[in-house]
Parts: sequence; C-alpha cells; structure tokens
Amino acid sequence: MARPNHETMRVRRIAWTIALPFAMACLAAILLGPTGDVTSEAFDQNQHHLLVIRSFAGQWPSPDLRDYQSATAPLWHLIQSIPASVGMPLEGLRAISTLAGVLLIVLVARVSARLASRAELAWLALPAAINPYTLSGSIWITTDVPATLALTLALALALLDRRGRGMFLAIGTAIRQSGVWMLPSIALVTWFGAPAGSSTPTRARRTLVAIMPALVVLCTLVWIWGGLTPPSYRDQHDRGMNLATPAFTLALVALWGLPLLTIRGLREVRRIPVPVMASTVALGAFIALAVPTSYDMDAGRWGGPLWGIVQRAPAIADRSLVLLVLAPLGAATLLLLVKRAHESMRGGAGVALGLGMIGLIAANTANSQCWERYADLPVMVLLVWLSSLGVRGRCAEDRRALLIGAALLAVVQGVLSAWLVVTPLVRGAGPLGA
Repeated sequence: MARPNHETMRVRRIAWTIALPFAMACLAAILLGPTGDVTSEAFDQNQHHLLVIRSFAGQWPSPDLRDYQSATAPLWHLIQSIPASVGMPLEGLRAISTLAGVLLIVLVARVSARLASRAELAWLALPAAINPYTLSGSIWITTDVPATLALTLALALALLDRRGRGMFLAIGTAIRQSGVWMLPSIALVTWFGAPAGSSTPTRARRTLVAIMPALVVLCTLVWIWGGLTPPSYRDQHDRGMNLATPAFTLALVALWGLPLLTIRGLREVRRIPVPVMASTVALGAFIALAVPTSYDMDAGRWGGPLWGIVQRAPAIADRSLVLLVLAPLGAATLLLLVKRAHESMRGGAGVALGLGMIGLIAANTANSQCWERYADLPVMVLLVWLSSLGVRGRCAEDRRALLIGAALLAVVQGVLSAWLVVTPLVRGAGPLGA
C-alpha cells in the first residue's frame, strides 16, 4: 500500500486539529453538563428521540415504524436502539452523536481541500465545526448531524467519482425523509460524470442506480405512515407548505456566504451580464415579498437566531424587512459562488452544489415549520464546498482572502455557539426558557 504523500498528511492533520477539540468539548458537555432541556436539541432528545430509541429497544426484533414520537425517519433511532437494548447508558448513546459530528467535520475538511486542490483549504471546515447546530446536534441525540453526514458523504462520493453514493443517499433519507433534497445533485453529477462516450442508456442506468434506493426508502416510509411524517406529527409538520422557507434560506446564504465570497469574489459581479444579475436579485426580492415572512409561531416562522432578529425588526404587511434585504443578497451570492465554482472546474460540480441548495429549499418548503436548524448546517457545508471549488487554480491571494473570510465566519459561529449552546450548558437553562 502506498504511503500518503505530504499534502495528504497535512490535510489529515488540519482535519483532526479541528475535530479533536470539537470531540473533547462535546464529551465534556455530555459527561459534566446538565441533563435537562437546556437547548432545543436537548429538548428534542429528551421529549422525542430518546423516547423513540427506548421504545424501539424494547420492541426488537420487530420495532413498530407506523407511528412513534418523532417527525423524522427511523434509521438513526434504530441504530441507537441496538446499543440501548443491551444497556448502553445515555452518555454512550450521546457519544455516538458526537462521533457523527466528528466524522462530518473531517469529511468537510478533506473534501474542501480536495475540491480546491490545496491542503490549507481544509481549514474551511472550521466554521461548520463551530456552528451551533453542529455542536448542539453532536452533544445531544438528534437526526440533523447524522443525516447531513450521510447526505454530504453521498455528494462527496459523487463529486469525486467514487462508489457508494446511492447507498449513503438512501441512508440519509432513512434518517431524515427530507434527505431527498440531495437527489437532484447526485443525479446530475452521476449523469455527466459517466465515462466519455457513454451512451444515453448507460448514463440513465448509472443515474437510476444512484437515486433509486433513496426513492424506494421515501416511498416505503410514505406507505407505512400514510403521508410524509408519522401520523402523530402530521398536524405540526405536514399540514401544508411553508412558503417563507425560500426567502429565509436565501437570507442564510447571504449571511454565511458573503464572508466566503470575499471582496475579491464580489469584484466578479461585473463579469456577470447585467440582465442575469438583475433577474437574480429581482427573483430574491419577489420570493421575499410574495408571501408573509414576518415572525409568526402559529405559521411555523420561528426557531433560531435569524428568526429572533426578524421578530425584533420592522415588518410591513407581514413582510420582514430583514428578509427583504437578505434574500436578494443571498440569491446574488449563490449565483456568484456557483459561477466561480463552475469556471474553476468544468464538469458540473459547481452546478451540482448550487442545485443542492435549490433542492434543500424545495424539500424544506414542504415542511410546515420553517426552523433555522433545518437549513443552517447543510447551507454551511454547501457554501464551504462551493467557495473551496471556486478558488481551485486561482492565485494565492484568492485563497488567502477565502481563509480570512472563513476565519471571520468562524468567529460569528463561535459567538452564536457561546450564546445558544455554551451559556445554557453552564447555566443549566436554555434560551427557550427550559
């Protein structure tokens, strides 16, 4: 077996330099922190996911999947119920969540370096590691982090032309049924990534092999439940689309994408035809104006720091001025990032990452609840990979600017984590009033 080269070893060192302190922080919180509902993830663990895990553990070998106390697909609960059935304590089950978070950080780091073809770009995983939803989802048992791990691993395998993309796409969908948001990206990369000269039937066969397992999983779940969620959660999550989700998600793209775009990237706006940029900005504005986007818990528009800002900021006719400003910026930011990525490496990788963002928006719009935690972590990973691909083959100044932008973004994520995760852990009461 060939020994890893210097660059590969450097990427590994950077990845684990980020992941090991993350793991230590999570384990310290698990072993020394309070056990109550101190964050929204802690509440979900105690009131939903842990109850399902213990229920499944007592039902083996025939767990009842028709209805249970979680809105998400059952695979992560089934996995966790196996060690639970043999007596693993809660701390051990939570540590499995930490392992998923560590693997996600290492994946983001290594793929970032691979897409940019530069080892130092592995540091782009830092904002994702410090993200409060990564941290909280790796301290308590939820499905957000493991689903994101499986889905982004499927995308990484597709981008790097490796086997296993279909299996991990199916796994991600079996953890969170909304995981089908990754399906269009996988299909695009698989179709255009076929060997040169492949016939249309060959491309179609490759694509079907990649996406059919996830479709089978989703259809099976819908058949078992009689809808998109277990029956007990239909009134909360499956009572109709939440049309504020596109504007809200584009606002997150603006907040987390602009630092990664950097000033050097913003200069490239002049290379985009004016009608194209104007149409993109207009579309973002239309999305933010077409439907109510103000804070409203009854309408599912709440949950997370951005909604907290929206709640305190002005709104006109139930249209948030915050989202009206940020949604067009997010649309323009996504366009610029996809353009840079596509120009850096032809073959559809940049378009596939951008398509992933659109798929995420579409899948989350089907949920009646527009909560930040449903979008924040996948948005972060997609933006990091788009920005890393966008500096491939570019000058050292571009890479340096991107790393500075990532460092600034990591500081912001650190402040949010201190507020949403660390402070509740220390005080023993979360921002939701637990």
